[in-house]
Amino acid sequence: MLQDELKYAGKWIIKAAMLGDSEAIKLSSLTSFNPHHFEPTDASDSFKWLKRASDCEDKDAQYVIGLCHSAGYLLPQSDWLALEHYLMSAEQGFAKAQFKTGNCYAAGYGTAINYPLAVKWYKRAAEQGDEDAQFAFGWCFAKIDGVDRKQMAIAQRYIAAANQGDAGAQNNLAGCYLMGLGLEPDFTEVAKWCRLAADQGLAEAQNNFAVCLAHAHGIRQDYAEAFHWFMKSAKQGFSEAQCNVGWCHNYGKGVAQDFKLAAKWFLRAAERGLAVAQYSIANCYELGDGVEKDLDEALLWYVQAAAQGDDDATFKVWKLSGEKIIFQRGS
Repeated sequence: MLQDELKYAGKWIIKAAMLGDSEAIKLSSLTSFNPHHFEPTDASDSFKWLKRASDCEDKDAQYVIGLCHSAGYLLPQSDWLALEHYLMSAEQGFAKAQFKTGNCYAAGYGTAINYPLAVKWYKRAAEQGDEDAQFAFGWCFAKIDGVDRKQMAIAQRYIAAANQGDAGAQNNLAGCYLMGLGLEPDFTEVAKWCRLAADQGLAEAQNNFAVCLAHAHGIRQDYAEAFHWFMKSAKQGFSEAQCNVGWCHNYGKGVAQDFKLAAKWFLRAAERGLAVAQYSIANCYELGDGVEKDLDEALLWYVQAAAQGDDDATFKVWKLSGEKIIFQRGS
């Protein structure tokens, strides 16, 4: 019967989830949740059982479906659908899903940035002992719970130096306004001080001001102007800006879409050790976007990003490794 099958599927999903994210992903990639036997098979068959369990409100399955949407594995990449499934799992008390839900609200993945909601979900995960959530809860709570006196003193020193024209202080002051450290959060002030520091040639501030322009943080959105500042910073060797130049080329934001140039800039930043760039160039090699498709090279870069704690890269490592295992078994 269907319910018996789903119960069996849920059993294996829970067992996998207890081993941690990577093992759950590995299991869902290589194993069919079959009610009569338990053996390696293709990922699409595995996913069928995950989906059926998710539809019956299995919290672990919902979480894995969220990971699939987040990484674009077996399902179309969709941050808002990832959030939807994380939220369903989180509401059933699954700590990892609560942490992921908090991340979505804190970073604006699939929804508008909402720090109070981020705090709510980080707190729930933290109360269950999730160390990542405990750290994130402290960081995020500081953004909505007033001003810390020690932080206020630091911010005041930045204000004094920034008003004297110190570019580093101007950039740091922008960070205080962004994070609510010693000052009330204010995107308009963020953009203002980033621009002043950027005009003095500070690479980090040029990148930060470009981010303000790209995301309309305290200033009118202007992708073309954002690309201009990203490029200024990138030419100074600032890795985050190099990755952002790649992003602009990849999506045609402020510049003509060009996958080859996107891959070129992702690679530059990846070689400087930036995890998000390592993930991006790996994705280029996996899909053949701007470079010749090369799964071995993709796996190499995913591994480097995963080693820095990138969850999506960890997912991809298991995906590619799983495909290799299946291929070898079939040969």
